[in-house]
Amino acid sequence: MSAENYSPLEAGREEESLFFSTTPQEQACVGHLRGDFGGGAEFWTTWWEHQDNLKTQDFKDELDELVKALRKDGPLKDLRSMERFCREHPQARMSPESGSDYYGFRVDTAQRRYCLRFLPRRGDYNFYIYCYQTDKLERSGPQTPREEPVNKKIKVLVVEPMKPCEVREIPDSLEAMQGIVGGLIEFSAPFSDSAVIICNEEGKNLDLPYNRPLCGLDGIPYDILCGTFFVAGVEREELVSLTDGQIERYKDLYDNMIILTAEKEPPQEKKAPKGQKKKRHNER
Repeated sequence: MSAENYSPLEAGREEESLFFSTTPQEQACVGHLRGDFGGGAEFWTTWWEHQDNLKTQDFKDELDELVKALRKDGPLKDLRSMERFCREHPQARMSPESGSDYYGFRVDTAQRRYCLRFLPRRGDYNFYIYCYQTDKLERSGPQTPREEPVNKKIKVLVVEPMKPCEVREIPDSLEAMQGIVGGLIEFSAPFSDSAVIICNEEGKNLDLPYNRPLCGLDGIPYDILCGTFFVAGVEREELVSLTDGQIERYKDLYDNMIILTAEKEPPQEKKAPKGQKKKRHNER
């Protein structure tokens, strides 16, 4: 199949359920590809299996061709290209009222439909490609719009430098998250359970105060978190409220590893010994 046949089309509101793992058309879904651009020009992907019996060699070859086509001067080339592509298709924006807005597109081939969810923002997963077998999708019935609460909120644990942890209920929106960390957000998943850290991507470059050490599963610190961050739960690639057990666990963890920092005092000018004049620069 030629590359020009992979041009994404704007998706309709009635197709919204096809962009998520909770779709009622699950039996028609081969799987989905999740990816991000890292610092802006990298390309990282993870494959999630749904219906293994549908993952034929023909499908794998077609998905590979699709990704290559979209990577070549297309919306998957890098973050800047995706941002430009989405700006050119404002009608593809989905669910802006929920706080988890994204851009929805689709690519139809002879046997399959690929639903592309684009999130053109740094510090987040940037795209999802849900792959459906068309004949099974048609038999599964009409799609229904995805229901989401208008003002969805999640319970998180906010950790500020040199302060005890605080449980807060925050809007599930990019603006709210950026407001807490004070800038661009970055995700880190150092835990063994379904929880993630959301921190300021430029915390060190901005000289934000040291907060808490970042430890591996062995409990050994390998980095340090700068500036305010928070811990949230994660389920099916989306942020959710922490459970009571998680709140207790991480509050106990971070309340017992506070890093104390002090502001640097300006250097004091040395005083000349009593009875001795300071030497001027023009004296020889």
